[in-house]
Amino acid sequence: MTFGPPIRALACTLPLTLLAGCSYLTALLFPDAPIGAPAAATATQPTVVSKDGLAPITAVQVDRIREVVGGKPPSPAVGKVVGSASPTIESFLRTEGCITARNGAVLNPFAAPGRLFDGTGFQGGPMAEMQYHDKTACVTVQRIQNWKLVSPRLLRFDVVYVGDDGEERAVKRHELTRQPKGGWLFTR
Repeated sequence: MTFGPPIRALACTLPLTLLAGCSYLTALLFPDAPIGAPAAATATQPTVVSKDGLAPITAVQVDRIREVVGGKPPSPAVGKVVGSASPTIESFLRTEGCITARNGAVLNPFAAPGRLFDGTGFQGGPMAEMQYHDKTACVTVQRIQNWKLVSPRLLRFDVVYVGDDGEERAVKRHELTRQPKGGWLFTR
């Protein structure tokens, strides 16, 4: 089998080499590509982290948040408060578990007046405490614990997050306060 001139031979074999995963040639042609990744896949792969620094959440993780928030409360009083605050709690946890950057401002829609989260140096996200977790994937809520109704207007609880890839854990303490118009917002 003859290919003709050497350039034609290279043109015929180069695509096959790249598709076959020749890491040496791929590294020469695409130096920014991850080692072992086909060049075609990395060139067209979209960014998975949003411009706000949020990783995409999976449907399984959303279902887990709903399950944990809707679980059996420690007392009827806590259950009543959690029932009315659950949409805010669920949305907050979906956002907090996906923060990859130091942009706490993404949590500000859930913040009580005067309690805004830091937009540039935020270190309160659970991923910040996880050394080996893939920062392009959200962490999963494992459980909510230590529910405490401090007053009829203040609810305190801890959220245990776990990284799906390494079983690293982070615990975050939160406080919700009832607003004058009836909604619940985070103070911590």
